[in-house]
Amino acid sequence: MAIDVAEIAGGIALERAFEIRRIVFCDEQGVSREEEFDGLDGTCRQYLATIGDLAVGTARTRPLEDGHIKIERVAVLQGYRDLGVGTSLMERIMADIGEMPMTLNAQFETKSFYKRLGFSAIGDIFDEAGIAHVRMVRS
Repeated sequence: MAIDVAEIAGGIALERAFEIRRIVFCDEQGVSREEEFDGLDGTCRQYLATIGDLAVGTARTRPLEDGHIKIERVAVLQGYRDLGVGTSLMERIMADIGEMPMTLNAQFETKSFYKRLGFSAIGDIFDEAGIAHVRMVRS
């Protein structure tokens, strides 16, 4: 099972990425569409993970004013979790970011996943969209 991760610019690929985010964050986790689709997608690099012709995961990155690149909206469809899709997405994103410092707000239950990828938690647990999160950095 080959997982392909590509940076996408728009069109059907971006529609597929948004559909994955809607399913994972809005339908499964109860995040409002207004909060999920925050108007920042136009300033982000977007990624789509596919297995064959099937879109199964997505993420985006956004430059912050402090020089960090923030990794956001990492989502994998339920039936494709624990198959390496999230790891493939993150490895591609981290390769693209290179040596720049990275940050993300991890859902608390996924903290160990990001820790295995070299991220460290900083600060206290906080609420984002009704879900416990922790800020993590990698430099």
